Amino acid sequence: MKIGYLIEYFYPHHGGAENNCYYLAKELAKKHEVHIFTSQLNNTKRYEVINNIHIHRYRTLLRYKYYLSITPGLIEILNYKLDILHTHSFGFLYHDFLILLKKLSNSTRLINTPHGPFMALNSYNFPKRIFKKIVENLEKPINNLYDRIIQVNPYQYKWMKRIRIKKDKVIFIPNGIDEEIFKKTKIKLNFEAKLKDKKIISYVGRSDRYKGLDQIIRILPFFKDIVLVIVGEDVGDKKRLELISRKLKIESRVIFTGRLSEEKKLRVLAISTIFILPSEWEAFGISMLEAMSQGNIIISTKTEGGKFLIKENENGFLYDFNNIEQLKEKINLILKNKKLQEKIKINNIKKAKQFLWKNIAKDLEKVYLNIISQR
Repeated sequence: MKIGYLIEYFYPHHGGAENNCYYLAKELAKKHEVHIFTSQLNNTKRYEVINNIHIHRYRTLLRYKYYLSITPGLIEILNYKLDILHTHSFGFLYHDFLILLKKLSNSTRLINTPHGPFMALNSYNFPKRIFKKIVENLEKPINNLYDRIIQVNPYQYKWMKRIRIKKDKVIFIPNGIDEEIFKKTKIKLNFEAKLKDKKIISYVGRSDRYKGLDQIIRILPFFKDIVLVIVGEDVGDKKRLELISRKLKIESRVIFTGRLSEEKKLRVLAISTIFILPSEWEAFGISMLEAMSQGNIIISTKTEGGKFLIKENENGFLYDFNNIEQLKEKINLILKNKKLQEKIKINNIKKAKQFLWKNIAKDLEKVYLNIISQR
């Protein structure tokens, strides 16, 4: 098969959609010809081959925040005769334009993994709500062009039907993790000595307001021996979080590492007891699987991803976004019960092994072959 992926950002950029695309492309490139069509980030090559993946990057002419962008060079995708064109996310209008042209030009089969609804949070100001409504209405006819829509958790069809996705087109294929993650690292972190005799709560992801990190910081004064380690790049919320921690006089117990190498990130997870994902919204939360692989007890808000991955008392606990009392309750329960900690640790390592990219790629390959056979 000749497979193409259309995605706004790609490796070395990291995120849920980007990781999904990279690892599945890497697995499929072992047997098939795989091409990535994406925008060009700073310090990346216009074209290169990584792990047998042909990566085509194009300069963006216009960009406003995340969704609004025009990358003219992506139109080159029309010159490639592909068996499958798999795009990631709803809401990129220029991508929709390319999908429409591709549908009209040849018999390429089209697939979308949207990860989440366009503008997924619960509250927006009036202009943004209008913009959301306009884009969703523009997209409804485009959404019908896809041969298959992939949901990464079983709750997603609830919002997909609102934008006229037909149920018989929807297939469930979850996100995953690489099996290399289970190899133990001997690396030591430069701040690790300071954490002796402390219980560590970890978080991996962007420092963004909707990620809800202030909830964890606000409960730290109630737990004297806990340190919070935040791994990931700041996209605008770090200063606010630092201010909150200073006001609460617990700034010495909040560590911002910035983006770390995979090995160092896994070391943070290996030395932490509890991993918290306090987001307002998550379609999946690959970081939860990564934390599970290192034996962490998971606490997550009741997002789509949290409800899918976490069974209470078996993998961790769920709480309502912004409910600080519930969060304190869950942490107390974990810290006071060593037996529970051991049980969940074993459960989570075992569960994480059920979500390996190499196996998920085989399921995706079957989807591709099935829709090609229906030509």
